[in-house]
Amino acid sequence: MRRIAAFATALLLIPAAASAQSIGQSLPGRSDPLERPAKPLAQKPAAARPCPEYGAGFVRIEGSSLCVRAGGAVRAEFGKSSSRNGYGSAADGMVHLESRGQTGLGEVRSVLQVRGRVDRGDLSAGPFRY
Repeated sequence: MRRIAAFATALLLIPAAASAQSIGQSLPGRSDPLERPAKPLAQKPAAARPCPEYGAGFVRIEGSSLCVRAGGAVRAEFGKSSSRNGYGSAADGMVHLESRGQTGLGEVRSVLQVRGRVDRGDLSAGPFRY
């Protein structure tokens, strides 16, 4: 008996809910898409200001007298070993970071250079020449 009552109630409520929502009207609790406030546009990042006094590639850090330069290289290879019957791969990489700036004691300079190499298989490659 309870199942029949629940089924009858559901049959009566579904058309009532459908008649409350007509085509083209927004759902209750939801605003019309055209009425929603637009998201503010993301600000473009400021362009890097060059540091010509330290040479090509240096850019100034905003709000500081420090200038930095970043660089690097990557090499990947895959091949067949000429002396053995096998295949192999190798990957090399280098990251170079340099900063320069003026302090009360004079010019300061820092350099960070990191190199790495991974060899897999029978490929014997020569060193990565930067």
